[in-house]
Amino acid sequence: MNTHIPKHLEHLRHTLSHLMAAAVLEIRPDALPTLGPAIENGFYYDFDFPTPITDTDLLEIEKLMKKLLPTWKEFTHREVTKEEALEQFKENPYKQELIEEIVSRGEKLTLYTCGKFTDLCRGGHVEHPNKDIDPNAFKLSHIAGAYWRGNEKNKMLSRVYGLAFESKKDLDEYIKQTEEAKKRDHKKLGKELDLFFIDEKVGKGLPMWTPKGTALKFELENFTRDLERKYGYEHALQDILITIQKICTHQLTWTEICFIYAQWHALTTYACFNENLGVIKTFLLDMQK
Repeated sequence: MNTHIPKHLEHLRHTLSHLMAAAVLEIRPDALPTLGPAIENGFYYDFDFPTPITDTDLLEIEKLMKKLLPTWKEFTHREVTKEEALEQFKENPYKQELIEEIVSRGEKLTLYTCGKFTDLCRGGHVEHPNKDIDPNAFKLSHIAGAYWRGNEKNKMLSRVYGLAFESKKDLDEYIKQTEEAKKRDHKKLGKELDLFFIDEKVGKGLPMWTPKGTALKFELENFTRDLERKYGYEHALQDILITIQKICTHQLTWTEICFIYAQWHALTTYACFNENLGVIKTFLLDMQK
């Protein structure tokens, strides 16, 4: 249960994850559904597809969801034994794993059905989907990869995401906000305005400032220093070379010091050294090894 989402909206989104799974299985009966929770802005469901799906498939799935929705009048559920549950999902190893896990915790097994779709579920749905869900207030958004149970040692599944709100107005407003946020994304602006670039060899989180970006960075730093001094803040610096030698447990060679200093300088391009001293210490110790 997600405590940050109003209960009714969470139930609505979880119901839509069931509806999406039903639509997927009609279009791709060879797919294996796994888990489908409600999330902050909608829902998702992880599937094991024998052949990958595309964004074009999303349009077809969404269209079928809207077609099926009027037939989803109410949910029914029943408790089942372990044997009944395993038989119900005998072709789905993911559901069988979940069944074994639920039984090991001493919890009840319940199957929920709406329309022609039945799923292993603990509940949390709207009472009457065809009346409680606005067909214009949800939209399938994108596909991403996700390891089963979040473990990289497991198989990579296809996670199909959907957006869902109580009204079309709320959905449209969210989509608009998302589009505006993309326009203001610092990675996008940094490249477009020639402020910095990212070099994979250096690291994804370490911007390489251009002359134009460096000038802007200096201006911002001067502004903050002036503001700090205005309110009585006094600046102090510590020599990084002294810090490196004190942290390391052996006498470093000049080559080692130069290498570590270069790495540290990249690491602290936009970070305050004193505030991140713990991170820097860990980094330097790793460099020493």
